[in-house]
Amino acid sequence: MKLVEVIKTRWIVWVWNHTPNCAEMSRLTSRAFEHPPSLRLRFRMWLHHLICVWCKRYTRHLKFLHRTAPEWREEAERTSPHKLSNDAKQRMVERLHEEERRH
Repeated sequence: MKLVEVIKTRWIVWVWNHTPNCAEMSRLTSRAFEHPPSLRLRFRMWLHHLICVWCKRYTRHLKFLHRTAPEWREEAERTSPHKLSNDAKQRMVERLHEEERRH
């Protein structure tokens, strides 16, 4: 039984050392919706998901939000009396581009 645990631990450590860390995984997962990662990177992300339930859960949540957000946006625009000004929207876009350039 100890041998199985040793092998399992060594495999987890190997995967951890050869895949992106959790912070990088969150950025890669978000970016993957706009720019699909290479096959090699997708494989490394998949390996990371095998050992990290938190990143796997984060990816699942992002996929849900990505799929459902357009529906909610239309609903919010139709029912909400509050609207952002064009200047506010532009500032938000510029800030997002600045953050993207920094990473």
